Amino acid sequence: MLAFSSEIDRCYQLSGEEFISNYVNKSRPVIISGVIQNWNGFSKWSLPYFRTAAPNLKIYAKHFHDGQIKIENFTLQEYADILEKYEQGKNHNQPPYCHDLPLFSLIPSLVKDVQPFPLNYLPKWYAYKWWCYCQFFIGASQSFTPLHFDCLLTNNLFFQIVGRKLFTLLLSEDSQYCYRYNWRWFKVDPEQPDLQQYPLYKNARPMKVIVNPGEILYMPPGTLHHVRSLDTSISFNIDWHTEHSVLQGLAASLKGMPLKNVYYNFLLALGLIFKVPPQIVFRFYKSYLNYIS
Repeated sequence: MLAFSSEIDRCYQLSGEEFISNYVNKSRPVIISGVIQNWNGFSKWSLPYFRTAAPNLKIYAKHFHDGQIKIENFTLQEYADILEKYEQGKNHNQPPYCHDLPLFSLIPSLVKDVQPFPLNYLPKWYAYKWWCYCQFFIGASQSFTPLHFDCLLTNNLFFQIVGRKLFTLLLSEDSQYCYRYNWRWFKVDPEQPDLQQYPLYKNARPMKVIVNPGEILYMPPGTLHHVRSLDTSISFNIDWHTEHSVLQGLAASLKGMPLKNVYYNFLLALGLIFKVPPQIVFRFYKSYLNYIS
C-alpha cells in the first residue's frame, strides 16, 4: 500500500536567515505563515477586482488533458464571467486554468497590494523589479496542474492569496518512480495512482499539504508537484535561482534539459554569478514568462 508522508515543516514568521540556512541550503520544502497576512491583496483581490482593473486585458488559460496542453484566449472580463458562472452552477464544464500569467507586468498597479514583499528570502540580484519574475494562477475550484517540476530547476516561492490548494509534493530523487516524459512532466496521477501501469510509484514518498490563504510554500529545485484548487483560487509564484541552483540548472543540459531552458538559465547565470545588471538580463529573459513547456 502506498504510504503518504507529512514531513514538511510549517513555520511562523520565518526570518530570511532561517529560511535560507534551514530550507534553501538544505533543499527542504516548508510552509511559512505570518509573513504576508497584512497585504492589501487579501482584502482586495477577487475576480471582480481584476475585471474592473483591466476588463479588456487579453489573457490565456490552459486545459490539461491526457498529457496535452490546450490554450484558449480570453479577455479578463470574459474569463471572470466564465469562472463566476461555473461557481454559481450555471456552467458545468470545468473552465480552463489561467496558469503562468505574468499579471504584475500586465497590471502594474497590483504590485502595491503585496507590500512589504519578503525580499530577504531571495538573492539580492532579484530586488530590482522582482515582480517581473512572478506568474499568476487564477482558476475555479478543482482546477489542477498535473505532476511536474519547474522547467528551469529553479527554487519556487508560492503565495496563496484566495482559496486553498492541495499540493502533492515529491522530492527530486523520487522522480525515478514517476515515469517522466517531455522533460518535466510525469505520467503518474498522484491523486489516483495506477500501480499496475506504473508499479515503481509504490516506492515514492509523496507529501500531501493544503496551502491556505496567507501562506507561502517553498519548493526546492526539482521538486515534483501536482496541484489541485479546492476553492476558487488566486495565487502567484516567483521562480528564482541561487548561484548554486543556476549551475545545477546549466548542468542539466547534459541530462536532457531543452536548449531553450538552458538559454534562460544561462541568462540568469550572467546575473547571479557574473553580476550583469538585472535590467539588462530581463530584456532577454522576459520571453520566458510566456513560455509554454
